[in-house]
Amino acid sequence: MRKSPFDDLEALRQVFGRIGNRFKEVIERRGFHRLRPRGDAYVRIDRHDYPLSNWTPTGFCIRPYNGALIAGQKVTVDIVIRDIHDRDGEVRFHGMAVVSRIDEKGELAARWWLLDAAQRTLLLSYYEKKQPKP
Repeated sequence: MRKSPFDDLEALRQVFGRIGNRFKEVIERRGFHRLRPRGDAYVRIDRHDYPLSNWTPTGFCIRPYNGALIAGQKVTVDIVIRDIHDRDGEVRFHGMAVVSRIDEKGELAARWWLLDAAQRTLLLSYYEKKQPKP
């Protein structure tokens, strides 16, 4: 009798389902650990500044958000991160992002949609310096 590919999928769900629930906060869907700024960090959208909650090279979250954007909308953003006692100093990113979600608690999540090569290189190098050491 031939096995269905779904049989293997169900076996994996049974094994990893138990593990996944216990370690859900450790596993990141986006492939990067979220970094929380330790100082003055904000996202400027339509001339309004919103506190940066966390960020990765693929996107960012701001909280609280009380603007008029909706999920799926593209928006031009400026991000400024100034961490306390940081030797690297202030870093700024400018680009376009797509709003992934806005939840009932007022958190907006977005992912980068258009970021020029120099900005992307800066973002990745800054992230490499800031990410937690294993």
